[in-house]
Amino acid sequence: MELHFKDISGKDSVGDFTWIHQSGRQAILIDMVSSADVRAGLEAIKLWLAEQQTAEVFAAEALLTELHHILLEHQAQAACAVLTAVAHQQYECYSVGNLRCYRVDERVRAIDVQSFEVQPSQVLGQAQLPSAQFRRFDTTENCLFLVTSDGLNDSRLQMAQLSAEKLKGGNLYQAFLPAVQEQDWSMLMFPMSTTQTFVDSHWPYNPFVGPQEEREHERRALGELASALFTVPQFNGFRIVACPPLLTANSSRLFDGLLIYPFGVMPLELKDHHGQITLNIDSRNGMQVNNDLGCTSFANPVHKLREGLRPFADLAMLKPLDPMLKNAAAVVFTSANANVACLYNGESFTLPFTQAGEVMVASTATFTAMLLKHCKARFGKKLTARLIEADINRLVAQFSEPTSVTPVDEYIWIDDYQCGTQPLPAESTDYYQVYPGKDYETPIWVKAFKFDHLSSVHRQSEMQMIGREARILNRLGKTTGVQYCYGKHATDDKLYIFLEAAPQQNLTAWLQSNPTREARLNLLLSVCRILAEIQQIQGPAVIHRAINPNNIRVKADNSPLLINFELCQFESVATLPITARRTFEQKYQAPEVNQPGQTLTFAADIYSVGLLACVLLADVLPFNESAKELLAKGCRQQFWGQLCVSLGIEANADNVEFWQRILHITPEYRPTITQTIEAVKSWMV
Repeated sequence: MELHFKDISGKDSVGDFTWIHQSGRQAILIDMVSSADVRAGLEAIKLWLAEQQTAEVFAAEALLTELHHILLEHQAQAACAVLTAVAHQQYECYSVGNLRCYRVDERVRAIDVQSFEVQPSQVLGQAQLPSAQFRRFDTTENCLFLVTSDGLNDSRLQMAQLSAEKLKGGNLYQAFLPAVQEQDWSMLMFPMSTTQTFVDSHWPYNPFVGPQEEREHERRALGELASALFTVPQFNGFRIVACPPLLTANSSRLFDGLLIYPFGVMPLELKDHHGQITLNIDSRNGMQVNNDLGCTSFANPVHKLREGLRPFADLAMLKPLDPMLKNAAAVVFTSANANVACLYNGESFTLPFTQAGEVMVASTATFTAMLLKHCKARFGKKLTARLIEADINRLVAQFSEPTSVTPVDEYIWIDDYQCGTQPLPAESTDYYQVYPGKDYETPIWVKAFKFDHLSSVHRQSEMQMIGREARILNRLGKTTGVQYCYGKHATDDKLYIFLEAAPQQNLTAWLQSNPTREARLNLLLSVCRILAEIQQIQGPAVIHRAINPNNIRVKADNSPLLINFELCQFESVATLPITARRTFEQKYQAPEVNQPGQTLTFAADIYSVGLLACVLLADVLPFNESAKELLAKGCRQQFWGQLCVSLGIEANADNVEFWQRILHITPEYRPTITQTIEAVKSWMV
């Protein structure tokens, strides 16, 4: 998937609507004409788009034609823009009506000011299909584009103190508030990120094995390294694979990748720091980074590699290898703006640096030349492969299989807490690992997130993103029914969050014990009350966005505990890593949660509660494969009465209307948590 577009909308948007294709490469902005039938037109468009979820990216003009006919059929009209990523840093826009375009670099500048009509002369849904205006946007590294509805004031937007750099982080809704002239507004901002793959179609084969793509700077750096390695015939057959953790008595080490090539196996440590970098090879904490963010000290990555090489060489799959093939490693600086000086024996060296023995230091631009020089110095100028293709394939297969590494000690210390060395498989995901831990003798969970960026320039924004669980749980404090957070601790490459140990029994396992209907309704009511208390917390809205049976744990007294807030967000949806998106239980998601860049409200959690109620009261969801089936089933009025009967509640008008609302495709029509609580209470009579 590619993530190009970000949606920002007013809190009270009624006639504005944005949609982002599941590929992330296409987006739509619709601004309904207020004099038309806004509700009917939007509902019809949303229904049609939901039915097209698995379709390929649309031809823009054909899509505008389809939307025109839908609006015409429902006597509605709208301004509309279709945005499509067509090439690297190139976008096309087909629009009808008075939508506005801006370029943002050091400031906000309008594009085609003359087309900014107050009342559009042409819109979709008129008697005749209007012609679309075409624009092409060519982006650069420090440039963003905005397509907005007329709910934002043009002059105030251009006067706002906004730049592309500022808009790449922070609260975007707040950033645009000074330009809001009416609450019904929407915007699409692009490009938000580049492709989520780093594999070049021109390579003779894909050398990557494992999840290196989960780090943004690794995607870029490893792609550059691979392109360079392909130019050296002596390295033909190389692979880059993931490395298993190397456990010692006091720490856990994980290299950023392993280069397996004809001359051995080499651990790689990637660093994305920028600015003036001084690396004191002989000092454990000897890396100083001086840039626009100030002067910061970091642990020495050379020491990390040196200390990890011995347990690395002792891995079972490497023991048969000649020591010369497994006793070298490399630190690679991935930023083009890194100026690195290595201090060694009183002298200063530029990159590449090879004077310190087994650990070398290079940039992505100098790595391949350094590696070739290293191989010739070690194995002779007439290089003959030490590992043939079969050897490389065997090592790749062994590193790709799950390995069991025996720890030196059962627990290691992280900050003030003891942390187990083996993760809990049932609780861990691709996005994080959960380890058993101790606070003195009290069992806890230690949730570990690996940083995508290790440089100070990105650290703060990444801490804001992956540290949201600790931050939110601290705001919630000791809210009844919410997993308690003891604290957090950051190391060079990981963020650890220390949490209350949750019961192993989730909602699915609890239902297998066949609890009474009274117990089921009581648990459902308790879940609703937990959400009601969360929604009363002052400050930005806290939306869990991952309420599903696994995240509802049931205690011995049959009371629920809501866990796993790591996917929770505040007012707007932050772009999530690939790994985070994989953790969603998609069947329980509200339709809008699946739309990249969409702004969410409390209604997303209300929808999930509706599906939990179905499972609690009927033991099944109201669809077989996905919530998309509800769109078709819900068109039949008798479906809602039949659903009430299957849930064991009276199929009266109030109950039928409640279920139509709680499972509605449009968030604005869903009930509040207070209304949901009242409905559940009525079923208990």
